[in-house]
Amino acid sequence: MTKSCGPAELDESQAKHQSRPVDEHAAAAAAGRFIDVPPDLSMPPASPSPYQGRVPPLLGYSIREFCGAVGISVSYFYELKQAGLAPRTMKLGSRRIISVEEAQKWCRERTEASESAKRESRQP
Repeated sequence: MTKSCGPAELDESQAKHQSRPVDEHAAAAAAGRFIDVPPDLSMPPASPSPYQGRVPPLLGYSIREFCGAVGISVSYFYELKQAGLAPRTMKLGSRRIISVEEAQKWCRERTEASESAKRESRQP
């Protein structure tokens, strides 16, 4: 008759044949037992991220994002660019980025241009 061994005995016999030590917590969990971890051995709390709960500030738009924010199509953006009326872009690798400051400047310029055009059309 063969002797049946319990989970603790099985863990010990398996430990003899492994190349690395047995993790007591993993072996206990596999056997259905749980070992309390002393507070000093528990994982330290992760340091909070400076952006935890916040979105990092937006510093630039892709052309597609800019067009969506302003409410124009990408093809109209390129028409404005051909006419010299689009905001300046900067090249980052293979991408073109429009800085937030440049987008705001462009919006102010377009607003001023449309207001001056209205004034000129009102004059007889």
